[in-house]
Amino acid sequence: MNQFINFFWTILGFAAVLFYWVANGLSVWFYLFIGLSIIPAFLSQRFFYRIQLSHNTKIYERLGVRVIRKFVQHGDFANRIGRKNNPAYRGMLKSVDPQRYLGTIIMYERFHFICFIFFLLTSGIAIVQGHYLLALLIVISNVVYNVFPILLQQFNRIRVLRCSNQKSV
Repeated sequence: MNQFINFFWTILGFAAVLFYWVANGLSVWFYLFIGLSIIPAFLSQRFFYRIQLSHNTKIYERLGVRVIRKFVQHGDFANRIGRKNNPAYRGMLKSVDPQRYLGTIIMYERFHFICFIFFLLTSGIAIVQGHYLLALLIVISNVVYNVFPILLQQFNRIRVLRCSNQKSV
């Protein structure tokens, strides 16, 4: 179930971006944007701790993170199905030690940050070229596919750190 959810959101998230680049060709801009987008892959874990929106879970809850969590990989919906099919099933947070899970959170956050930059740059060039509707679709995709998951990972990091009584790096 988790892989199906991941596949669904990835196809939906990348559809407008993919359409733009297929329709307009892989120009020098594409390669420049890929190069700029992968910079977060080389940033330290501390960077991601520093860009944390808040250390208060209430802020994230007000932004709708609990709603988002229902529909993502290892989210409420997937965990409910997992428990229905296997009563011994435990969610991601319960099945992994906190330090390892913090590494997973950073990996997910880093991936979505890379995609966020690429989507942002792509929407910018779409606007410059007058593809306003497509740019709007890319921006919406960016929020749904990247901004919400980044917020979710930050929320999860707060919860894991609280549960394990650790301090952020």
